[in-house]
Amino acid sequence: MGVSTDGHICFGIAFEDGFEFPWDTEESDQDIDSWWVYGVLGSKHSFELYDEKGNYINGVKPAQEDTDRYYDEKRQFEAKNKKIPIQLVNYCSGDYPMYILAVPRTYLSCSRGYPADFDPSALTVTEEEKAALLQFCQDHGIEHGAEPKWLLSSYWG
Repeated sequence: MGVSTDGHICFGIAFEDGFEFPWDTEESDQDIDSWWVYGVLGSKHSFELYDEKGNYINGVKPAQEDTDRYYDEKRQFEAKNKKIPIQLVNYCSGDYPMYILAVPRTYLSCSRGYPADFDPSALTVTEEEKAALLQFCQDHGIEHGAEPKWLLSSYWG
């Protein structure tokens, strides 16, 4: 397995190493998507595959049709509900992550060995997009000491 080095551009707010986000909990599996779908939007499955520790119920792997139905319910719920209004960008490495909360439309990434064309004049952000990012932080108790801005970062992992 090789190491990937990626470049990122986005409009957002950078957070220092060790910053505690609302999704950094065991209930959310430290996963922003699970936090959003289950914690914020309140999705519930019609049946469970996993116990409270994330293991298969009674230690038995369910039939594939049950697994498919479980994740299909999640996809259908996500399709019908509001998408998370921010992009979580790891700007350090897989082993030592640090994060940017970014306006999703502004995030551009390029992996090592694959240059990407982009039009610098497209690097714009609306006041509404900026306000939505700041509102997300306010709504979820995410204190930040900086205003959103354009950020160029790297990822190694």
